[in-house]
Amino acid sequence: MENQLHTTPHKHLQTLGTDLEVNVSTTERVVSLLSGSLMLYNSLSKKNRNYPRALLSAYMIYRGATGHCAGYKLAGKTLDPPKVSNINIRFFVTVNKPVYFVYQHWRNLENLPSIMKHLENVTLIDEEISEWTARVPGDIGQLKWKSAITKDVENREIHWRSFGEALIHNVGKVEFHDNGNFGTKMEVMISYRAPMAETGEMIGKVLNPIFANMIEQDVNRFKDFVENS
Repeated sequence: MENQLHTTPHKHLQTLGTDLEVNVSTTERVVSLLSGSLMLYNSLSKKNRNYPRALLSAYMIYRGATGHCAGYKLAGKTLDPPKVSNINIRFFVTVNKPVYFVYQHWRNLENLPSIMKHLENVTLIDEEISEWTARVPGDIGQLKWKSAITKDVENREIHWRSFGEALIHNVGKVEFHDNGNFGTKMEVMISYRAPMAETGEMIGKVLNPIFANMIEQDVNRFKDFVENS
């Protein structure tokens, strides 16, 4: 048995001084560490500390560090690809500037990091493709992805989707509506993918308010910037 473990370390058992079976993929482990650290930061950095969420955060960090998921073990799951779940964010904001003005500022993607706090960089590859880098709240890491604009109707709407090897894939759109008072009502809709089956769906629901708050804060910064331009 001992020789078998040395000849096939990646297939059945990878250990960290224990007999824990590695049944979590590399991508899931990275996401577990990232989401666990993010939840732990948000659970313990506020006045009203959320200890149950902190315990869940600790488990996610453990899951990522060891590569072992007790839930997967009980269910008899291996490293097969998990099913996909989507978490959705939607909100509205009114900007006191004409539609064409608001649209132009949003469409100028490379300028968004100077307005939105969580964005570090946006690099245009061509008119439709761009590379994005975002900071995770608490400065515990970065998220990077490539994005393609799938629909662009001037002064009306912009649609996009991520592609490639993004840890958290997302699709979304922003619609621009004339509110009748020389202002613009923006509707922002984003859907991102939880990559860890049932566990991912659960973690996604916990993280959803955090991401929603982060995105809403940045859109409000965009509103303030445009109104003062």
